Formats: sequence, structure tokens, C-alpha cells
Amino acid sequence: MTFWKRNEPLQVGSRYYEIDISTGQIDRDKPPFQLNTVFERNPFMRELPPDLRAAFKELAQTSSREHRRDAELRGPQAGTAVHIVLRGCVAERTPIGTSSTVRILGAGAVLGCMEFFDEKMTTPTAICLNDTWTLYMPMDRMRAVADTHPALMKAIGISVTDRYEATERIYNRHNLKAVQRLAGLLGHLVMHCAVFGKKYDFRVEGPAQSDLAGALGLSVGSVEAALATLREEEIVITGYRSYEFPSLRRLLEASGMVFPPESLAGALAK
Repeated sequence: MTFWKRNEPLQVGSRYYEIDISTGQIDRDKPPFQLNTVFERNPFMRELPPDLRAAFKELAQTSSREHRRDAELRGPQAGTAVHIVLRGCVAERTPIGTSSTVRILGAGAVLGCMEFFDEKMTTPTAICLNDTWTLYMPMDRMRAVADTHPALMKAIGISVTDRYEATERIYNRHNLKAVQRLAGLLGHLVMHCAVFGKKYDFRVEGPAQSDLAGALGLSVGSVEAALATLREEEIVITGYRSYEFPSLRRLLEASGMVFPPESLAGALAK
């Protein structure tokens, strides 16, 4: 997935930073990229050709919005518009029969990419877990634009592929211990939803323990026990709906995941 590539900057709050592979921390010697480059750095936008990216950037002047925590982006109260996440953390709940799946999504996610290809699919509910910035477009307009711009169709297809990859890499690791599964999810969220920590470089804010449990298919008690282990090993420092990481490298190592050697995560987890 895009943010796991070695040479890509990591979005932390409102800026993009290079990561020092030797330390696993922000490279303080390199100035950050400002958020006004979001349309060049956002994983979804980077898949678009320059002319179409520029059109989306212009659209953002009237069709992007800041949302506060607990705001409903999609669902019965908010409608079915497509939202491209530019910054923030969102919980998407998809009904499947009498149950549902939960996915926690960050910058670069396209809320509505699955229904874009499947008109019969029930619209998932998407709730902001922290202050979130999105660009939105009605579903029928997005489909109309894609009909005349194959590159947009391809970019949305890549977004769907990324979803499936994250499901296999992050969520469907049922054979591993809860602490490994939780560390993997938290590492994934750092790569997509990071904000500045109070003491260390990286923090994730917004998801409650119930959100993490729902995403991993674990009980809240199992998540609490896994967090206790990670706290004891000084891998995570927890606060109210916040998770701060003294070492991104140690968090990735605790996940028990195998990363592509050419990726940022692979370089850090060596």
C-alpha cells in the first residue's frame, strides 16, 4: 500500500515528513512538506494524471469540508456521496447479514469505492473518529466523471485493491495472538492516520478500544489485555482514545508481520 513505500513521506497531522530509517523517527534535518501539497501527496490523488488531479484540487475549493469527531460522513443521515479522505481517521461499518465489519481508514481512503462498482451494495456507515478533512462528490457524478476519464476508474479500482490488501495484511490474521494483531493494526493506523504525539513523534487519536475490537473481531477485554502488554513493554502509551508510540520500529516488530523489504515498514522492521 502506498504509505508503506520506502521513499514516500509520512503524513503526520497537517504536514508530510521524511522518516529516518536508522532511527524510525522523523528526519529533523529535512523540512516537512506543507499540506497544500496534499493533492500531490495523497495516495489516491497520486494515481490521477496531473490534469485530473488539478480538477479535483479546484473542486476542493467548494466541495471539501472539515468534520468534527463523531460526525457521520455516509449512511442514513448523511447520504451516499463519495468522500476522499485528505486527513483524519474514519470508522466504516459495513452490514453483512445480521453482523457487520469495521474498518478504520485514513488519508487516501475513498469512502464509497466498493459501491462505485456495485450499485446494489448497502451503503456503509462512516463516522469520523477525530477531526477529519474530506473531498466529497455525489456518487452519480463520480461515476459520470469516471465514464469520461478512465484514469479515475483505474484509481478507484486501486483503492478497492488496497482495501483487500489491508484486509488480508491487517484484519484477517486470526491465527496470531491478540497483541500481534493489535500491534499490526496500530502500525497500519500510524501509516495512515498519524498526528503529532505529546512526547514522541507518532500518535494515533480517535479510535476507542471498542473500535479496535470491532475492526479485529476481538472482544474489548482481549484488546484491553493486549494494550496492557504493549504498555508493559513500553511499545505504546495510551490516553483517552489516543495511542502514542516511543518507537515505530518496535511497534512494527511486535506485530509479527512480514513486510516487503523495499517498503518503509520493511526497512524499519529489520
